[in-house]
Amino acid sequence: MMERRTFVYDENLDRLVVFNTLDKDDKIYGSVNIFNLVIDFTTRNKIANIEIMNVSEYLQSLNINPNILQRLDESQIILKQMRGGFLLTVLLRYDNKSVTVPFSLPAEDKAVITV
Repeated sequence: MMERRTFVYDENLDRLVVFNTLDKDDKIYGSVNIFNLVIDFTTRNKIANIEIMNVSEYLQSLNINPNILQRLDESQIILKQMRGGFLLTVLLRYDNKSVTVPFSLPAEDKAVITV
């Protein structure tokens, strides 16, 4: 298992956890399962981290070589509110390159989520 400040990739379970930068007083409030994601939220509706299950398979479905997971240097969560939901993107950096992994998340009309 490789571990970095911004992510943890577990090859045996094929799961990638991407961490967000939190304030000292942020507390994890709960989790939501959406598709192949588990998203943990703070009491302020801020994304604390994202776990991508079966990440290799998902990357392959996007024509991204899953071998990059072995060479990750850094990751970042990017969130953009769109009509009818959110576009959640995970930025993966490796070997001085980067790739974006998108997820479209439906939401209630008045959902407020931040990163």
